[in-house]
Amino acid sequence: MEKLAPSPLDPLAAAVANRLHAQSKKQIIANVPGLARRMAVSLLRERTIDFTQGEAGKEFVADKLVAIAPAKAALIHMLCRSIGATRIVEAGTSFGVSTIYLAAAVRDNLAEGGEGVVIGTEHEPGKVQRAQRNLREAGVAEYVEIREGDLRETLVDLAGPIDFMLVDIWTPMALPALRLVTPHLRPGALVVCDNVVGAASEYRDYLGFVRDPGGPFTSVTVPGNGGMEISRKR
Repeated sequence: MEKLAPSPLDPLAAAVANRLHAQSKKQIIANVPGLARRMAVSLLRERTIDFTQGEAGKEFVADKLVAIAPAKAALIHMLCRSIGATRIVEAGTSFGVSTIYLAAAVRDNLAEGGEGVVIGTEHEPGKVQRAQRNLREAGVAEYVEIREGDLRETLVDLAGPIDFMLVDIWTPMALPALRLVTPHLRPGALVVCDNVVGAASEYRDYLGFVRDPGGPFTSVTVPGNGGMEISRKR
């Protein structure tokens, strides 16, 4: 028996997503020494393992997928399907791996008609182009709008209630992204943020916001593989 359940995606989208997951894993393995060295230096100098806060670090990851793990991607697809999400925001589209899962969920939730969209935001023009190509190959491009630029500008106008948000982005931008989107989240909307256990110190302010008993969310932490925070809009 397989360790993981089969992909929730249709064969075309699954083929593209699986290829990208494999490519991301290969990149990570090949760059383990460099990643470890950069994280160690960043921890000593900046007291954070997030070495991407400097220009050299950003350049290092510019061509890396750093894709969400397959099991996590399947989980966000199931969450979106479960709540009937048709309007989704993704903070940190990168090469579009998680976007494929989100767009497939929107498409399937629209099986009986209606309109829906995944609004992605990505700062790097090269990644936007790669993401768009991957989405076309996966057959879900028509359900995605990628906004290129600083998310503090690209997520200002969302024009309508949002059902689901995925936060998988440069850690200093996680809370600003959520604060922008929060007023647009419908009651019962879900927000998923990746790697909150592995990078707990970097996500301190974000976690303080979603876990605040008097705030707009109730929240649960899913441990393992870097962890995830799943927050529900009150």
